[in-house]
Amino acid sequence: MSSLSIEEKGFWQDIVSTIAFFSPAVNSLQREFGISSKDLLRKLGEEMGRRVSESMPLANLQDVLNHLSEVWQRRVLGRLGIVSRDPLTIIISDCSICGQLPGLGSVFECSFHEGFFKGLLSHRLKREVKVWQEVGVAGESGTWTRILKTDASL
Repeated sequence: MSSLSIEEKGFWQDIVSTIAFFSPAVNSLQREFGISSKDLLRKLGEEMGRRVSESMPLANLQDVLNHLSEVWQRRVLGRLGIVSRDPLTIIISDCSICGQLPGLGSVFECSFHEGFFKGLLSHRLKREVKVWQEVGVAGESGTWTRILKTDASL
């Protein structure tokens, strides 16, 4: 009798199921060793950004960002745009993720988006790129706008 591997069953394809499955272990280790969810989301974002960059044959960084803007719109993640080319400053408006946090009352630092663009840009530019959220951006549920600054240029 042959058995299917975990990968063959598609277990790793659905992040929600995977997180739910490993949550008891992850939460326990987070508490035990003081690892924040923010740090984990940043690392997840970095890895996804790097892999997205690897999977895109586009050579020009502007083309990559244009394509990501189309993906953001098509996947209903919000609107992704460029505020400045030097330094590269990215804006995410109407973020469908942040916009689902009703009653928060203030903007929170989105470590996933920071990590995603850090991973993507670092891979593309072949150097460590710093990405941080600009402070003082306002919003309310469903209309969050976040600005990510970098130490990179287009």
